Amino acid sequence: MSDSPQLILSRRMPELPPIFLKQRRYWPVATLTLIALCVLVFILMTLVGGSENSDILLNFGASYGPFLKRGDYWRLVMPMFLHIGWFHLAVNMYALYLLGPIYERIYGYARFSLIYVGAGITGSWLSMAMSQNVAAGASGAIFGIAGAMLVTGRLYPEVVPWRWKRAFGRGMVLVIILNYAIGLSLHNLIDNWGHTGGLLGGILLALIIPPPGVYRRYGWTLSAIPRQAVVVPMAIVALSMFATASHYREAENVTRLVAEGRRYWSQNQDDRAVQTFQQAARQYPGDERPHEELAAVYLSRNQMADAIREYNTALRLSPGSPMAQLGLAVAYARDGQPDKARQLLTEIVGKNPQTADAQMALADLCGEQDLYPEAIQHYQEAIRLRPDLAEARNNLAWMLATADDKRYRNPAEALALAQQAVELSHWKEATFIDTLAEALYVNGKYEQAVETQKKALALDPGNKEMQAHMAKYRKAAGA
Repeated sequence: MSDSPQLILSRRMPELPPIFLKQRRYWPVATLTLIALCVLVFILMTLVGGSENSDILLNFGASYGPFLKRGDYWRLVMPMFLHIGWFHLAVNMYALYLLGPIYERIYGYARFSLIYVGAGITGSWLSMAMSQNVAAGASGAIFGIAGAMLVTGRLYPEVVPWRWKRAFGRGMVLVIILNYAIGLSLHNLIDNWGHTGGLLGGILLALIIPPPGVYRRYGWTLSAIPRQAVVVPMAIVALSMFATASHYREAENVTRLVAEGRRYWSQNQDDRAVQTFQQAARQYPGDERPHEELAAVYLSRNQMADAIREYNTALRLSPGSPMAQLGLAVAYARDGQPDKARQLLTEIVGKNPQTADAQMALADLCGEQDLYPEAIQHYQEAIRLRPDLAEARNNLAWMLATADDKRYRNPAEALALAQQAVELSHWKEATFIDTLAEALYVNGKYEQAVETQKKALALDPGNKEMQAHMAKYRKAAGA
């Protein structure tokens, strides 16, 4: 007796999961909520200073290994809601909009949310464990969904509609490989560790969290996950955002106090500066910045023991901080402990600090902290090691022309270095020409400064800073 057409058809076509049979229209509420949160956070970041500002990123919870080590565990969650620029946001939200509704419809909003947030956390953790860079983006969690789709397609093919089979198999493998290829070619711009952590997290979670309504069971899977389980990822995200808001308020207050202290210091009111920095350190003991500022003041006063103490405190709060490491190295060198100084410098620039690039990096860091003697020394060493390094000559020229501490200004040498920099760069670097104009200005050659600045603006006409310099030069030339 032959089988009926209905029986033959049922053998060929696997039964659809219940969610596909109950309703024809499905709203992916978890996916839409995640997209809305990412957009909302991006708007807030834009309003307070911009999503490409590293300080804003850190204050909003971007992943950064040293801060995780000091106890900022909410940074495991927040990076999946942060994006660096509109393009970054648009690419990730488009990917989430493509994959999220498909997987959420099969898994339901509770299980989908558990996998997405869990994968985002593992991505952030691996990124911070393996890298010292500031990173953000939902791509780690999205990679997690991609990995979870592969697991589902392999273990539970009966829940995947025929039209989606490729997305849960070879098609997704190709997408993952392509994205990794792009990431490796742009390794300085893309957080490959975050992608890897998210992918592995998504695979692991999909192995232990089965889709609802499946008939086959594996010994390692969880037996029952109710819809109410959605409160777990919701609580994790809510608590992390609350911690971020609290941290943001504290960070802004520290920024205000640090700026106030720096203003006192620039006005030679060292005692008031120290008091202000100490107030910030007392009120916000988890922030390294007040200790770095205190150490810098003590260093300028040759109070080496106090400087070393404060720099060590800053490093305890922010392990690996290049500013604290550099300041501590300078303090050790001035205190007669050269071996400790060399060890710290090696940690900053690598195993061979005696290269032109390493010396210039050290000089730039010293300049940012107003450590003028050390900055000048390292710039000169970089030039000695590579005489054609125009950038080192330019940066040293700018420092000798504009140093806040007039003891380290040298207009004549600044002019000679700036002229050499523009000649080495064949007058094609606007910033170098701008430095030459500034050197001419501080040497009293105002009309020449105006003519030179015209060449800089011809290369970069929209530069506001150069326009302000031009106004200053024209005013002086007119006078």
